[in-house]
Amino acid sequence: MKKIISLLFILTLFSCSQNTQNEKLEKKTVDNKYSLYVPESLSATTELNDVASLQLQNQFENFYVIVIDESKKDFLQAVGNNVLNVTPDLDGYYNVITNHFKQAVKDYKLYDIKKKKINGANAIVFSMSGVNDNTTIFYRYAIIKGSERYYQVMIWTTGSKEKEYAERMNKIIDSFNIEEAGYQKGKSHLAKDRTKK
Repeated sequence: MKKIISLLFILTLFSCSQNTQNEKLEKKTVDNKYSLYVPESLSATTELNDVASLQLQNQFENFYVIVIDESKKDFLQAVGNNVLNVTPDLDGYYNVITNHFKQAVKDYKLYDIKKKKINGANAIVFSMSGVNDNTTIFYRYAIIKGSERYYQVMIWTTGSKEKEYAERMNKIIDSFNIEEAGYQKGKSHLAKDRTKK
């Protein structure tokens, strides 16, 4: 009997990890500014962040997604007025974000940092971990530069689920597409038709 229960437990774990690889994605478009593909299992919420333009969650899976978009003009003005001691570009914006987390989270770690193009847009993608309310949290983060805005895509889960959800998080980030009026996209090998998934 114990062998049967153990086997059922292993099969359940295996099917859960397979579900995230083959799960159905749906397109979310926000205010004609951006779009991205997210798992259908996520539901909308308003409780994760006061300034996010998109907030999604699956509490059962401990999986959360937010997108924050900020005017480039406001960022450049803060840099120009010496409110922020950073360069007025994507690297400077990245430094503001990571410095904030470094001060706000215990046992902060920053790793797996990549500069890349996401559907033609310049981006910095990275991972962070830290302790919040005695729980280790894993964050997969992207900062993306549009013509009028900087976008932050922040996805997190508990630290124990980092390996299980890392590929899922990267798929969401790589699907991000700027929809700003007049935005000229460069060609990118990352741009794919995701409706076939």
